[in-house]
Amino acid sequence: MPRHERERRSGQLKRAPARRPPYDRILIVCEGSKTEPLYVDAIRQANRIPAAHIAIIPSELGTEPRQVVDFAVEQFNKTKQFERVYAVFDRDEHKTYSDALQRAHALHKSLKNDERKVVEFLAVPSVPCFELWLLLHFEDVFAFGHRSEMTDKLKAHIPHYAKGVGGIYELTEPKLAEATARAKALMGRFDPGTGVDPVTLVHELVEQLRKTRL
Repeated sequence: MPRHERERRSGQLKRAPARRPPYDRILIVCEGSKTEPLYVDAIRQANRIPAAHIAIIPSELGTEPRQVVDFAVEQFNKTKQFERVYAVFDRDEHKTYSDALQRAHALHKSLKNDERKVVEFLAVPSVPCFELWLLLHFEDVFAFGHRSEMTDKLKAHIPHYAKGVGGIYELTEPKLAEATARAKALMGRFDPGTGVDPVTLVHELVEQLRKTRL
């Protein structure tokens, strides 16, 4: 093959657009900068999904739920290269919890991505906090409790637990089915919108990530 023909074909290959992965590209924006991102990224790594296809980013606008949602929109609009967007936040004593839920609901299927496809925009709240989801791997929770109470109960099962500690997904994964069943039972009993009952939607995010595979 003549040299100029090889160079031409090489140039065509370099300019070829990257292929879409055979699964939904996901953007996850977390309120926390350590615990939640580490947990979610452990699932991504377990499924060997490139970070470019499952982006996990702490909110840079602040930790208020509405700020998490707004930052998720901001990040999505930079490239629009996602089919799903998740905003992960806690109830705690936040003042914008209800506002964030309403905003996320309004954004759901109102955005379009780089392929002009409708985007799933979903809030992933935990009441009172992310530690509720982890605690459900070990025991039932029927009543609302403060973050400190949830953390103390969790430490009875994971003594070394602390914000930002690694290896939590790997440690709790064997009990994932139990946690999911308990979380679904709470969702069937309580409404996340009240902000005063123990509920979490983390199981829905986990289920989506675990079925995302190469």
